[in-house]
Amino acid sequence: MADSDSDSWVMADSDSWVMADSDSWVMADLESDDQEKMEVDFCLIKIEDDSESGAEESSDELPILSFKSTPESPEAYARSPMLTNMKKEVRIEDVLRDHVLHFLPAKTLCKFRTVSRGWDQWISSPFFAHIQTTYFKNISGLFFQLPGEDPSFISFNQDAYGMPDPSLKFLPEPVNIRTSCNGLLCCQSVGDNVYYICNPVTKQWKMLPRPNMYHGAEAAMVLVFEPHPLNFNETYELVCAVTFPDHPVVYFEIYSSRSSSWRVSDTICCELDCLDLFSGGYYMKGVVYWKASSGVILAFNLRNEQYGILPLPLSSREYGALTVMHGELCYILPCLIFDKYNIYIYGNMDMRLKTVLQFTCDDVGSTYGVCRALPGANDDILMLVLGTRVIAYHVREQKLEVICTMTADSCTGYLPYVNSLVSVRDPMVGVSA
Repeated sequence: MADSDSDSWVMADSDSWVMADSDSWVMADLESDDQEKMEVDFCLIKIEDDSESGAEESSDELPILSFKSTPESPEAYARSPMLTNMKKEVRIEDVLRDHVLHFLPAKTLCKFRTVSRGWDQWISSPFFAHIQTTYFKNISGLFFQLPGEDPSFISFNQDAYGMPDPSLKFLPEPVNIRTSCNGLLCCQSVGDNVYYICNPVTKQWKMLPRPNMYHGAEAAMVLVFEPHPLNFNETYELVCAVTFPDHPVVYFEIYSSRSSSWRVSDTICCELDCLDLFSGGYYMKGVVYWKASSGVILAFNLRNEQYGILPLPLSSREYGALTVMHGELCYILPCLIFDKYNIYIYGNMDMRLKTVLQFTCDDVGSTYGVCRALPGANDDILMLVLGTRVIAYHVREQKLEVICTMTADSCTGYLPYVNSLVSVRDPMVGVSA
């Protein structure tokens, strides 16, 4: 080799170098038998020194390595191993498993476990249960309970949304259904201050520790569960607004699955208008809402644990319900006027009238009895009970659907339910055989 700095060398084979032009080192990859040559130039660029031309270059300075790539022809890329692997045949079963299954309800998924051993392992995995809980949000049906009777379930599609034990006999004692959220159901033991959180589809359940305060059978409570794709440690909260006859204030007691314990919030509501709350509440975007018989809404922010008062429409009655439409809190109030049903929809923080839906007896049939709205689980369906008929109004399609006809009264409790695989993960979990 020459000693001059201006000499350069090019690798000819794996063990030798030959001289090339000055001031650069060029390395070329060897051409394999089954792959086209990719020419890559690595150039050692000499940096001019600002010092005098006669000054000696420092031995500590390293040359700069620049990269230059020469693109190959399309034919060469078509023969590359990477693209050859991408052309492998993809089975339709794999596409369905990875991109479709998590948008299906839990009962349908239980049937699909019989497709193959691979599908059974995938659907049974905790990771898939988390994904399905996150992405499946459709209302599957309604849990309802007549006074003094066992719970029952109205399925919107018996083949897809059925329930293995709608009477909840897998729980250790008789219960009253109280609140639900994204596949979880909260029940309270009959005549006692004991709560259960369960998934009726998988029959998993958990008995909560007794709260610090006595809640009674009609305590206003809301179950809060917000699954998120990036939060694998799924947690939920049960928020109860507690009042006592001899204390004209509202206490907020909160159960958290993170700590598996209850705590009483430092915030106390002293508004006299909020002392008589309806038992059913609504949760949306970090805030819990309860209707009061005085015609106001008590709002409780879970992040800062502060409360606020919102107005209800002047014509509000006990048969209206809070729900969500187009991403905002709304109040639905159905009224029967002669032979027409008017559904008044109020929205925004001032609960201003937004729109009115009108149905006739030709749309829903002749009905007798109470007209009431039910809390919704998403903003695409409005749930109504018009006399003996349970009605679903699809907002986007503007389509009215009669779900079922049943004998009920104004005391019948209804809860929307989402057919989910959510796991009740806790050391105190029980699983029915």
